[in-house]
Amino acid sequence: MVLFSPAMTIFRWAVFDSTVFECHAVPTELRKRDSMESQNNRTSYPNIDTFELTSEYVSFLEQFNPNIQENIVSAFNNEMARNHRRKNFIKTVHNLDTILLSLDNTKIELSKLTLEWLPDFKVINLGVNLCKLCLDIDFKLDDLPVSGNYEVNNVALQNVLPVSSNGAITVVYTDVTVKGRVGLLIQGDSFVPENYDVDYTWNSEVSVSYFINRDTKVEAKVTRPTDDQIIAKTIWTQLKEVLTTILKDQLKGVVVEYSVQESLADEDEKLRQLAQSQLTKANGLFDTLLCAAKDYLVAKDLRTIETPPFEVLYRGKLSSTETGLFESGNGYIKDLSTLSRLSDLSLFEDERQLLVYGTLGMREFKHGYDSFKTKFEDNDLTGSLKAQVRGTEIFVKLSFEKSEESPQKTKVEKIETRLLRDTAIDTSGLGSLSWLIPTTQSWVLGHLRSTSMDILLKQIEAAFSYAIEAEMKKTTTTGSDGDNSRLFWKSIFSK
Repeated sequence: MVLFSPAMTIFRWAVFDSTVFECHAVPTELRKRDSMESQNNRTSYPNIDTFELTSEYVSFLEQFNPNIQENIVSAFNNEMARNHRRKNFIKTVHNLDTILLSLDNTKIELSKLTLEWLPDFKVINLGVNLCKLCLDIDFKLDDLPVSGNYEVNNVALQNVLPVSSNGAITVVYTDVTVKGRVGLLIQGDSFVPENYDVDYTWNSEVSVSYFINRDTKVEAKVTRPTDDQIIAKTIWTQLKEVLTTILKDQLKGVVVEYSVQESLADEDEKLRQLAQSQLTKANGLFDTLLCAAKDYLVAKDLRTIETPPFEVLYRGKLSSTETGLFESGNGYIKDLSTLSRLSDLSLFEDERQLLVYGTLGMREFKHGYDSFKTKFEDNDLTGSLKAQVRGTEIFVKLSFEKSEESPQKTKVEKIETRLLRDTAIDTSGLGSLSWLIPTTQSWVLGHLRSTSMDILLKQIEAAFSYAIEAEMKKTTTTGSDGDNSRLFWKSIFSK
């Protein structure tokens, strides 16, 4: 199904029932002509046929839910037990990126962070809901210890007394749970858990250790409420990416093994029709809003956004008394106009609202700093940093209130980074300090994760919020003939 809206500044086409989606810019003169023509035309939205299950078929599916659920839970528990037995023989280490924190004039660098962990999700609940095509999950995890090194420097103090503090740091995450909903797609003869609308809870304990002389080791622990744990919260952003990626791999490996046809005793055709109907709704709605969001980004000249600079104090060696200062200029992220849907989305609908959720990516994600300067010993250098991120996953959930009197309650309910991978970073200008190149690259990636991605997410959220408001305004007015069948939010709800 192809959608074209001449009222928009972007030519748009969307294949609603596949993973392909694009928006392309058109010449200015065509946009002006289209704008004139659009004054006499109302935006028309895809006529999406709603497929509903009969009460008899709903009862039929509910009979199969317990058996399918029991099989999936049993297989998943067996896989976790296998991992548990391997724990004493196989070491699986997950590496995290460097983290830079600034507290006034104090600079904190956390490096060589690792999590040694084999997947061990304990099932509290793993429910199957075929009528809604989703899994309801509730897992508990063992303690998660993240270990690494820390270095603390004070910028103002360095000018008077060049000292720093460094040592080992461990953050132990306890009482970790993950709950939420996982959308089920039907691909071929398999159920595929694809879109993860999940939330984590946790507590933490931070401990540091350092030597005050060759023989005396000092250890200290900090236990505070989660909201006050700045270091633990910053590390958690990356840790959540690791856990969610592992959870997806583990759960998918179990669920896809079950045949749709065999699980439903060859009575799967109606469920396939429901899956296709939901997929078409979710993709169609999301793609329409994505095009409008990209209109906003282009119109506001936000294809490239500015990101904050960073500043680091460093040493050639930990034992060195000579301190270097690395200062970047403002950074950038581009090209936001290449935002695109990565896969088919999931839809969940009940009496109150409709939820659409899935992942976005940027086909061309470029990040960098046009300038930096650094001083170390007799070196006073300038240069630039350029990075390209080839793999990005950003989770987005949109919620739509069913009340026609309150369409303004439609909103972006959640947006978060799910994955950054395959990053290539080019550093120029370091010359005689070439030994610093790997470190600067870790700083760039760490700062991107901990700070710059938040700037990007806020811009994407603002663009979608604008798109929702704009599309609602265009479709909340009943036509002169009294026809309101094209109301944007109403056209996608089940009757």
